[in-house]
Amino acid sequence: MEAFRRLRELNKKNIEVLVVPGSHDFSPSGNTMLNVLESADLITNVSQGQMENGKLKLNFHEPTEGVKVTGMLGRAGSLESKAYQLLNQKQLEKEPGFKIFMFHSAINEYKPEYLKRMKGIKLSYLPKNFDYYAGGHVHKQDKFHEEDYGHITFPGAIFPTDYRELEKNQHGSFYIVDVNENQIEIQTEKIEVAPITSIEIDAENKTPEMVEQNINKEIKKREIENSITLLKIYGVLKTGKTTEIGLNEIRNKIKDLGATAVRTNINQLKTKEYQEFDVKAGDRKELEQKLIEEHIGQFELNDKTDKEKQQLTKQLFDKLSIEKEDGEKKKDYKERVVQDALKTLGIKKELEKTL
Repeated sequence: MEAFRRLRELNKKNIEVLVVPGSHDFSPSGNTMLNVLESADLITNVSQGQMENGKLKLNFHEPTEGVKVTGMLGRAGSLESKAYQLLNQKQLEKEPGFKIFMFHSAINEYKPEYLKRMKGIKLSYLPKNFDYYAGGHVHKQDKFHEEDYGHITFPGAIFPTDYRELEKNQHGSFYIVDVNENQIEIQTEKIEVAPITSIEIDAENKTPEMVEQNINKEIKKREIENSITLLKIYGVLKTGKTTEIGLNEIRNKIKDLGATAVRTNINQLKTKEYQEFDVKAGDRKELEQKLIEEHIGQFELNDKTDKEKQQLTKQLFDKLSIEKEDGEKKKDYKERVVQDALKTLGIKKELEKTL
């Protein structure tokens, strides 16, 4: 509701808000919140056009005299790349005037290292001869300039969306762009909702109890009140399980100290039982065999030798890998897999004895 109120204020002051839908705004039905806002004349979607002679012709919107804006929407998995390939670039490039192109896609040539796997579009998919390219989708602030293109910008997220972004970026951001006689000045504005307090705990060769003690010591040293607190725990525990660290209690304690929010990261926290190891194997069967050999000693089946344990594990793999038969109902398939697995483990007979 706050967003609606602010948009109404802008509307009353005759300040137009131009948008292109992003990957999270798409709906197969076409009914999105952006449609509601546009119907209320609170925003203008500039990614409008039509097919002409097999090409996508985008329409220009003129929010003020001498400025022309158009753009392309974004889709999940960069599905918009197909639309870019249909784009009538010549029509866009020969249009006179000060031009702005809005888009919601990563550009392959500019993707940061940690987003190399993110699908994007080629730089050549963007029409040339625009003065400013207002980009979105990539949550990293950046500016680029290429021959035949104007300023290509990514202002970053208004607010970090996950632990990594909170840790790396610390805050949200946007650009204020001033244009004077076609000269462009770009100013970065930070959005700091709350200070970030980062706590990192090395759990290497420690017990869960020792880790909790270290966390409590660090909490006492930090300015927690009104902050967004990030807690990262990493390393291989000496004994015990990762679940034995009372994270819920720790989160509640931090909140009680006045934290605005608490985020935890235990992606690099491991136990000795399942510590990572290197496997150099060929096909899937060879990899499975190597995994079984590496870990077989961790499973307590006192009545069986290691060789028998390996055979049992392979049999269980096979039973759990059976495929659904044609016409078989999902419920029946699941029941068949479970029953075969229990039979392989010898548990079915034991269960029947107790019933």
